Amino acid sequence: MDKLVEKFFEQRALSKDIQLNEPLYKALLYLEKSNELVEELCNKNQSELIKNVPWPTMHDMYRRNYEYCCGVISCFLVGQFQSSEALCRTAIEGAVNLHYVSLGDSISKQIAYFNNHLVTERKQNKNWKESVEASNFPKAGKDHHLQKILEKEGALNHYEEALRESLRLAGVDFDAVDLKWPSIFDRFKEIGEEVGYRTVYAALCSQAHNDAEDILNKIMARVIDDVSGMEEAQWIEQYNFSLYLMLRALDYQITASAMYVAKFNIKVDALVQLKKEVIETTSLVIEQGPELVRERITVK
Repeated sequence: MDKLVEKFFEQRALSKDIQLNEPLYKALLYLEKSNELVEELCNKNQSELIKNVPWPTMHDMYRRNYEYCCGVISCFLVGQFQSSEALCRTAIEGAVNLHYVSLGDSISKQIAYFNNHLVTERKQNKNWKESVEASNFPKAGKDHHLQKILEKEGALNHYEEALRESLRLAGVDFDAVDLKWPSIFDRFKEIGEEVGYRTVYAALCSQAHNDAEDILNKIMARVIDDVSGMEEAQWIEQYNFSLYLMLRALDYQITASAMYVAKFNIKVDALVQLKKEVIETTSLVIEQGPELVRERITVK
């Protein structure tokens, strides 16, 4: 077992006795190798990187999404496939955000990202307040909610002012940026992944929103006559589909990592090679999956 894989297990208190097939082992290794590469490249070039105003926040975005990817794999390792898929959606969206911000005017896109958050949270506060005031809560309960809303508004104002001042010191006018943060579809489209939005991301939204697909599959396994092995076949299909989605999340993550680092004129050949290896492993899972399912099904 590679030292990077061992370290992953140790840091997350996972047993190293968990069985790893080849694609799963490779997925874990690809993630840890890519993270090691990104951190090494950034450490090596930090004296130059720190001169770029967008860089520290972009690295924060990178590290946050690396942790999401760790969560995807950790859930999978303990057999929580649906949870792994749901978290894949977050990991892919985070990678798309980093990739999108890495293109063009990174600082304006970051400001749009922050502004979108502030506007959304303030709108939620407004709706929260209206719901509390219209409720039949006792006065003490309403007062408690209204106080929390005031505290949250204060925190949002503090965030905004801190951003404005810190960027001013770096020569950036926060209020001069009128760029809007695009929809998730437009972010996928901007990075050339419109089809990925319609397929992989749409499938993951299905799991994240707890739609009926998995339950329908369970029903089909019970009601189809003259076929044995359906339940086991469905488990294998779920396993392989979740593994496939995990690998796609890693593909997005490594691509975004390469785009982020290359933004600052740093060579990313090793990351590009890792992306190729992820694609090869993903193709193997796609090819082998249907046959593994067919082997379990017997028509009486």
